[in-house]
Amino acid sequence: MAVWLLVLSFSAINVGVLGQPDSNGFISIDCGISSNSSYIDSGTKLLYTSDLQFIDTGNNHNISAEYVSPTLSPHYRNVRSFTSGLRNCYTLKSLVVGVKYIVRATFLYGNYDGLNEPPMFDLHIGVNYWKTLNMSDVHSNGNAEIIAEVITVTPVDYIQVCLLNTGSGTPFISSLDLRPLKNTIYPGANATQSLSLVRRLNAGPTDTTIIRYPDDPHDRMWEPWSNVPFWTEITTT
Repeated sequence: MAVWLLVLSFSAINVGVLGQPDSNGFISIDCGISSNSSYIDSGTKLLYTSDLQFIDTGNNHNISAEYVSPTLSPHYRNVRSFTSGLRNCYTLKSLVVGVKYIVRATFLYGNYDGLNEPPMFDLHIGVNYWKTLNMSDVHSNGNAEIIAEVITVTPVDYIQVCLLNTGSGTPFISSLDLRPLKNTIYPGANATQSLSLVRRLNAGPTDTTIIRYPDDPHDRMWEPWSNVPFWTEITTT
């Protein structure tokens, strides 16, 4: 029996990204693919689209070929970077006022700029600080995936996800997801306070698969957590 563990931190974000949510209320953006292109993700079977309708700044790049492998998810193979402006924002519209949403952004540097200088920059939800991302923290040359996720309640019909240049390299992004939640779950997230994800763990995995949609109808990402020295695995019927 799979036991799932969620670790969240509380963050005092007072939050209030132009495309339409799909029939599930999902928005799935591959940041950096060519304009007006799209594809079906092989794992989730969800439609990922370009970011043309969500932002009008930045430039598209492919990551360096040496970091591309057959198992690398398509949305990590390209990025949108922002060399101009201190603040560049995605606007996710047509949302439902008062609804609780997961906002998830992913990042893989992959030496897309040929500089071998992983950047550090900030993420904001609207005008409110969300997280500082240091690409050098995850790998000696910044070439590992980073996932940033927040659960937030929107007081208006849109959410802005903003990347801020703090003087430590060019901000970039690989993908951006928005998923609605039932308001009865995660009571710690409300109109005045959001939840920033630390880790979400599946403590009873049968393999190394990350659980996502459709197994989780909200498309939360559950990392496998196994072979913990002080744990004993049991099976129930």
